[in-house]
Amino acid sequence: MHVPQLPTAELHHPTRRQILAGTCTLAVAGAFGAPHAAAQAAPHRFRTGAAEVTLLSDGTMSAPLGWVLPDRSSAEIADALKPSGRTPGDFPLQVNVTLVRLGDALILIDAGSGPDFAPTRGKLADNLDKAGIKPDAITHVVFTHAHPDHLWGVIDPLDGGTMFPKAKHFLPAVERDYWLKPGVETTVPEAVRGGAIGTQRRLKELGDRIEITKAGTEILPGLALVDSAGHSPGHVCVHLRSGSDQLMIGGDALTEPVISFARPDWPWGADWDKDRAIASRKRLLDMLVTDKIPLVGYHLPWPGLGRVERAGTAYRFVQN
Repeated sequence: MHVPQLPTAELHHPTRRQILAGTCTLAVAGAFGAPHAAAQAAPHRFRTGAAEVTLLSDGTMSAPLGWVLPDRSSAEIADALKPSGRTPGDFPLQVNVTLVRLGDALILIDAGSGPDFAPTRGKLADNLDKAGIKPDAITHVVFTHAHPDHLWGVIDPLDGGTMFPKAKHFLPAVERDYWLKPGVETTVPEAVRGGAIGTQRRLKELGDRIEITKAGTEILPGLALVDSAGHSPGHVCVHLRSGSDQLMIGGDALTEPVISFARPDWPWGADWDKDRAIASRKRLLDMLVTDKIPLVGYHLPWPGLGRVERAGTAYRFVQN
């Protein structure tokens, strides 16, 4: 998910001294609210068939209501939230990173935001360390898309290059090509131009380490990419199947635990193509219900794991 504003300092590399002194973490100009407790949560582990899944926090923040749902009145939002007991306000956004151990492979799905994005994010490296997982143990890094909070954490803030030197890195070709095109920052809203420039710089730094792929590709036996474009040009979900068990790692296709499910037809401020994003949400929700597939949502309440049920003509998210 894009942030609404990034300071111009992001356009430069932080120095080693800044990093070690802890001064390179950038505030987002007051656009986001206070952090939530999940940033320090212990790893959440479970099994999907023979696969071991670990959910790790990269941190948290809150998004302003007017940015998340710019086309909806407060009254409409209050009505949608009423069954949950919530009232309109800033939307809390957890950042739930998924790690899958599948046979000899250790697959990281999205890489968090790193230290340059916001002071309450960039916690993945610390939480990997606390979980006893070394960066060079990661064999695959799969990006659902290239927004800052999913991509930027892949770059080593001290030495440059990837944080995961022994891993293959996968990104859909349409996603990579969009963010690498000259002048991409002029194709996005002014508030997120810094994010587009930062993403392009990091993709160039990764260079040919990126193995381009596309929706429908099976990265490994039992681990496939599912088309969910709209939030970004090449957004994919990651479908894990092991034996009779399944899991969908949903990226940013479904981001809010009430409205994304109850009103999937509402446009979201961070979506690149709102009509395609709506179609992707509806298709994904139908698949999750019909096939009874559990969901991990990148921004859903920690640890982001639950199931989707039908609720009249819409849906609801039931957290595990």
